[in-house]
Amino acid sequence: MAGLAFYSANPWFATEVSCKYLNGNHFAWISDYFDTEREAPAGSAGTLIAPSSNPRKIYDDLLHEYHAQEEHSRIIRDHRKTFKRLAKEWLAAKTITKPEYDEIVAAATAHSWRIWKPVLYVIPKAGIDPGRVFEVPRRDRAGYGPEKQIRDLQPHEFDILDLSVLVRRP
Repeated sequence: MAGLAFYSANPWFATEVSCKYLNGNHFAWISDYFDTEREAPAGSAGTLIAPSSNPRKIYDDLLHEYHAQEEHSRIIRDHRKTFKRLAKEWLAAKTITKPEYDEIVAAATAHSWRIWKPVLYVIPKAGIDPGRVFEVPRRDRAGYGPEKQIRDLQPHEFDILDLSVLVRRP
């Protein structure tokens, strides 16, 4: 059974961009479970959520690449492409200015690894109007299991956890 919170794993840079350039609006892919492989009830559709949509796996994979500073990281390369594409869309929609676009693209393409540190959003369900939670259509999901989005999540509606302090790296 799903708990009292939604979970979303993201690079820290997503939080920065949302707060600094998008008036605090966060677009979050969310899950009822932190770890769909271990927490979703046996036999439920939740067990069929793809690994690429499992918040724990997303967090762990990004944390590994962040610590390793893997210069050929597919995960970080994909995040860089996504932020460059989104910045272009936001500029065209006049959501951001040209100087803001330039800042986002420059940060996303810089060689710094610090902005890619993963964070976990813990979103209490009690504070979210169910009408703001969107079921992702099957054609847009990574697997059969359910995926959800909140397109206008505000900073006061969630906590950010940095689990990397719990992971010991040599």
